[in-house]
Amino acid sequence: MSKNQRIIIEAFAPPFLATVCLVVMSFRQESLSDVFLGFLPCLLFAYAFGIFPAFLFMVAMELWFYFGFRRRCGLLCTVGLSSVLGFGAGLLSALLAICLGLLTQPDSFWLAKIGLIVGLLIGFYVGRKETSAA
Repeated sequence: MSKNQRIIIEAFAPPFLATVCLVVMSFRQESLSDVFLGFLPCLLFAYAFGIFPAFLFMVAMELWFYFGFRRRCGLLCTVGLSSVLGFGAGLLSALLAICLGLLTQPDSFWLAKIGLIVGLLIGFYVGRKETSAA
């Protein structure tokens, strides 16, 4: 994976993966048609409130790769950092939405847990191989 591919994945995949997680979790509570009809608005909401935290996530991860910590610490530390950053990005997204009055306080914890899962997935994906550009 090239450095540019890694940057695109770190910056744009978190809101999309968070939306997929929300859709998968809502299959139990909503009908199938409601889930599919709500996917696009949920995706737009995720990008509106998640692109800034995803950008901060990408900057932190790229600094991790730039300073060679992936090579020194290994995949497990990279995934751990990515998970913690994902948790923080989920909380930041929730705080942005709470400040605008679109979410309530209990919703923020669910977004943080989803951020943790998304960070875990992205950490495994981008950290599994050392790139030549890093």
